[in-house]
Amino acid sequence: MSLDLEKLKSGFNFIKVGKLTNEVINLLGIEHKECDIIMWEDKFQYIHKHIVDFQSKETFEKCISKIPEVIAYPDYIGIHPTKNSIEYIKYIDELTIVAIRIKEGKLALKTVFPLSEKQLQDYIKCNTVIKISKK
Repeated sequence: MSLDLEKLKSGFNFIKVGKLTNEVINLLGIEHKECDIIMWEDKFQYIHKHIVDFQSKETFEKCISKIPEVIAYPDYIGIHPTKNSIEYIKYIDELTIVAIRIKEGKLALKTVFPLSEKQLQDYIKCNTVIKISKK
């Protein structure tokens, strides 16, 4: 369940990176139907601006390649209070957040970046994210 970054670097229109599930819809209490989550090529290029925010280039590439895993098996999920996005958070080599724009129809990846432990604790304290119990 990983993206082939080398293949993606050669160009693409969009790819499916996950699915908004009924479980997430119900947990977050949002009005939406199950649907695919896609990543457009321009967003793949856009998220590279965050490479300097990760511990290393290798960590960045690992976290980006694991976008489908973050969406399918997050440690935390939430809705950003002002940016109209679903946030999937998972520990890969560091805390990684995958933000998905909420809109009608298919949903699209907005951005990916590392999250500090303090930021996560603030999100939890403010009730903007909830922990997902492991199955």
